[in-house]
Amino acid sequence: MSATFTERGQGSQIPPCDRGGHAWTFLVGAAMIEGLMWGKDRSNFNSGFPLTFGIFQTFYFTHPPFESNKYLPVVGTLATGISYLATPLITPFTIRYPMYRKYMIWFGWLTCIIALIGSSFATKLSHLIITQGLLYGLGFVVIYYPLLSMLNEWFVKRRGLAYGILFGAAGLCGLGLPFAIDKLLHTYGYVMTLRIYAVAIFVLVGPALPLLQNRLSPDISCFEETNPDTAIFAKVPFLSMTLSNVFQGLVFFLPGIYLPSYATSFASPRTNAPLLLSFLTLSQTLSQVVIGQLSDNYNPYLLLFLSTFLSSLCILVLWGFSNCLALLYVFAVLYGISAGGYSVLYSRFATHLTDNRATGLWLYSIFEFQRGIGNVIGGLAGGFLVVDEAGLVDGMYGLGKYMGVIAFAGIGMLTSSLGAMGHFWKGKQHNVM
Repeated sequence: MSATFTERGQGSQIPPCDRGGHAWTFLVGAAMIEGLMWGKDRSNFNSGFPLTFGIFQTFYFTHPPFESNKYLPVVGTLATGISYLATPLITPFTIRYPMYRKYMIWFGWLTCIIALIGSSFATKLSHLIITQGLLYGLGFVVIYYPLLSMLNEWFVKRRGLAYGILFGAAGLCGLGLPFAIDKLLHTYGYVMTLRIYAVAIFVLVGPALPLLQNRLSPDISCFEETNPDTAIFAKVPFLSMTLSNVFQGLVFFLPGIYLPSYATSFASPRTNAPLLLSFLTLSQTLSQVVIGQLSDNYNPYLLLFLSTFLSSLCILVLWGFSNCLALLYVFAVLYGISAGGYSVLYSRFATHLTDNRATGLWLYSIFEFQRGIGNVIGGLAGGFLVVDEAGLVDGMYGLGKYMGVIAFAGIGMLTSSLGAMGHFWKGKQHNVM
């Protein structure tokens, strides 16, 4: 037998979903984790710790013991990538044993703190890869799927909005984080910065964990409901989403990783790097909330197309021809608006394809897994596409040095937009997960 959900006892009153103090309190606690520990989407460039790695990378690259190591991007992309790639392991456990969800969140929180402390002792790139990359990513994935499973209980009809607020509020929570990390790095070095942030997560996130309560009580019954409907994975709408998702994940994080170093190519003060990332986050925060709200009422394929196609134009035109800080700031805003809300659509694509709870969570985790594959490959490809030997050539597309990574990102987004063709094979639409 396997665990699914039933009401909290016979005759007991269940808190309402989509509204009420319990639902919004849960969302506040989830946003604290999202903003300070990750900044997920999965989209926030600088709200959570791993996604400030552009700042860390710039510092590591110019300071011993990691100076001039071209494989530094692997650390950041591994942390984000592993949170996606480990989803096939954590999702079935979350579905079958929901009574352990709160314990999983606490365990993952402690693992992330240990990872930060361990990375502060790193003296080789391999040390950073294991701690700041692998261990932190694993710790967070243990947190995230129990969190999403509980969120799906609290929000049903307004789930798109809830996910948008979750990702968007995380962006607002961490809007100043790049500046703080940059200041700490240049004042105390990477060792103390990592330890200070570990303490911050302990002090700030710890009190929010008790807010994460179940809406429904776990019970042992209905094995069928925990098994995914595997037939859906061979249908055209799912396959079209897969095409879009893999290519979007392949290139999405590249602007966030390379914009800080691109900005320093203009001999600008280092404060411009975190400012650019903050512009990305601020514009993307608005995008996530708006797209989340729209996804509750409009076809997700239309929103997918607009997000990826406009992102491609921003990369190929604005970033490619940027030769001053003003154009980079314009690109940061428009790219954040167009690309930032893409992953909010996952929750609505899941409900668009199925009304089975287990299948819906599986779909979400598969979308994350696909994105992770693209994320890791894209991070490695970016390191090879930046031409160190050629140096910077003022007036050339992408300043010469970044031409390859810009073209790669723009074409990847354009290919991702083709996934919108799945609309023409749409089957039965569903409204709940």
